Amino acid sequence: MTLRLSRMLKDLFSLPLADARGSVTGSESANGVARSLFQRPVRAAFLAFAVCSLVSAADKKSPMGQGEDESVAVTATVLSPDQIREAVGSDFNNSYAVLEVRLAPKGSMPYLVHLDDFILRSESSGEHSGPFLAASQIAGAGEMVVERKYGNRSNADSPRPLEGTKLEMKDGTKADPTLDALKKKMLAEQTVSQPVSGLLFFPLAKEKPKNLILSYQTPRSRLRLSFR
Repeated sequence: MTLRLSRMLKDLFSLPLADARGSVTGSESANGVARSLFQRPVRAAFLAFAVCSLVSAADKKSPMGQGEDESVAVTATVLSPDQIREAVGSDFNNSYAVLEVRLAPKGSMPYLVHLDDFILRSESSGEHSGPFLAASQIAGAGEMVVERKYGNRSNADSPRPLEGTKLEMKDGTKADPTLDALKKKMLAEQTVSQPVSGLLFFPLAKEKPKNLILSYQTPRSRLRLSFR
């Protein structure tokens, strides 16, 4: 944003001195004076609008969902491809839905984090899956192949129901350089007493955040988080 703003300022203010200041010489006509006086507020208004637009775009919040019960508070944010690349060095061709999840335990008892307690569902396609449990499933030497089996539609307006998902690792020889970053960033199974956060990768490709529902089983209840 800084580079774009600098270029805009340069373009707007790289004007002849007379125009930029709105000064008038003895040889200027009445029309020239009017144009000069008119151009100054117009340029200023345009600049203010452009700066506000850029700041607004930069401050746009990512889709987020929240839920809590007596045992834990959960916050999950859907990351964009750019945010995924910034976090781990690759967006993996937009093959996964990636959530940044924060768990804040309540009370004084140790809290067990189990990745199997998370299920992400698409309300548009009916697909659902738990997260990958290890970084090597995403960026190991092999290649992860996701095969989905769909059933028949109940009617013309309904999506085909997902009947099963098969994950297969193909052998490979070259390790993915993002593996170390994933190991550091992914949410790990552990016992905690303080808030903990990390990334969860789900094999749901190119889903719109508004169609996603995250289900999380806590020791007390099942939380359901939507993203807005």
